[in-house]
Amino acid sequence: MVIRDVTLRDGLQNQATVLSTERKAALYDALLAAGLEAFQVTSFVSPRRIPQLADAESLWSALEGRAGTRDALVANTRGYERAVAAGVGRLELVLALSETYQRENSGRTREQTMAEYEALMVRANDEGVHLGIGLANVWHCSYEGLMDPETVLAWGERLYRLGMRDIGLADTTGAAQPDDVFALVGRAKEAWPEAFLRVHLHDGGRGVANARAALAAGADGLDVTLGGLGGSPFAGDVGGNLDVMKLRDSEIATLDFDALGGAWRTLHGWLEGGAT
Repeated sequence: MVIRDVTLRDGLQNQATVLSTERKAALYDALLAAGLEAFQVTSFVSPRRIPQLADAESLWSALEGRAGTRDALVANTRGYERAVAAGVGRLELVLALSETYQRENSGRTREQTMAEYEALMVRANDEGVHLGIGLANVWHCSYEGLMDPETVLAWGERLYRLGMRDIGLADTTGAAQPDDVFALVGRAKEAWPEAFLRVHLHDGGRGVANARAALAAGADGLDVTLGGLGGSPFAGDVGGNLDVMKLRDSEIATLDFDALGGAWRTLHGWLEGGAT
């Protein structure tokens, strides 16, 4: 099971305080020291849309040579090209399975987005870039309510047949229940047996229970943030992400308790102080 820390991307993207590249790099080092090994460190998106991640290129460069597996998020061809030009070799796309959320988040339909992603999958294969995709709103949408599992499985099957072998399922609103998580993850693992299946949970009070359910159903990885920070800035009040410290306390992940606590106190001080 792979624990991927997304603090530097998802955890910081909706914070009022914008951290400097130097502090982000220091936070990365602190998370490494705590025992984490996989990270999503930034997103190549418009700085006007998410100013907290405006330093994507400089952060990627600053982390060069450090230990750990790093990837970045992109949402379109422009982001892909920026990331590849910066030397990123592992990228994740995102597709909302709620039509309303997809339009609100990107200004495009699911089919329009999918057509662009199909072309990017071909490019990534030709250019030696590892490409994954995160499917958002797979259990619930703040606009459309509960999602139909058949819709999730149908879109995932399209991607799987196109060769996608790194697929994430996201509880974008934090509304998922453990039984629902277990059921969908189990069906996805059965339908896409060669895929690495990651689950991205928001914690509406059931984060650890949902994590256990996902792992019991065969999930290969979980996304976490330090202190449970983050969440989509476009989904409303959905709670934070799955807290890596809760996973450690629940003995789901074996990590350095003192190092995690020190990293959290440092980050919390930076965010509360408002200085970069």
